[in-house]
Amino acid sequence: MKTKLLLLMLAGLQLCLFSCKKDLSTSNSTSIVGKWYVNKEEVTAEYGGLSQKLDTIYNSASFNSNDFFQFSSRDSASVSSSGDFEVNGKAVFTDGAGTVINGINKFTYTVSGTVLTLTSTFLHPTANSTNPGPFTKTIELLDTNNLVLFYTIQAAGATFTYRTVYTKGN
Repeated sequence: MKTKLLLLMLAGLQLCLFSCKKDLSTSNSTSIVGKWYVNKEEVTAEYGGLSQKLDTIYNSASFNSNDFFQFSSRDSASVSSSGDFEVNGKAVFTDGAGTVINGINKFTYTVSGTVLTLTSTFLHPTANSTNPGPFTKTIELLDTNNLVLFYTIQAAGATFTYRTVYTKGN
């Protein structure tokens, strides 16, 4: 009788353990993995504190299918851009014959909470390219269809902030 009771208790315990187990395949429904197309970008530059501030907003018409961020499940990412979107306008790179060259940069990445850390493994060769150390972006929104990244950099006596809105592609 004790053996049957013990087996019944073990079966009940196993049933409880398995029913409480999280389904790992669905627990992270907001994975960053995939191809995200730029839909909007806000660029702000502050020179000397609040004395001079410039804002530029690029809407979806400013971007094309070459403007995306692609994250793989193996912690590598690629960024493609049809130009350099800055507070003073969009600059494009050409090959001397007028053909636009899209920039593609490659990174390794980690996500910890709302912090996306990127380490460059290849930068598109342009006149002033440098291979910076790891940098971070804040994930302001991540759901099944939308990704919003925010970051700030200091350069040339100014503070530049970028907020980029992405839409998940196929």
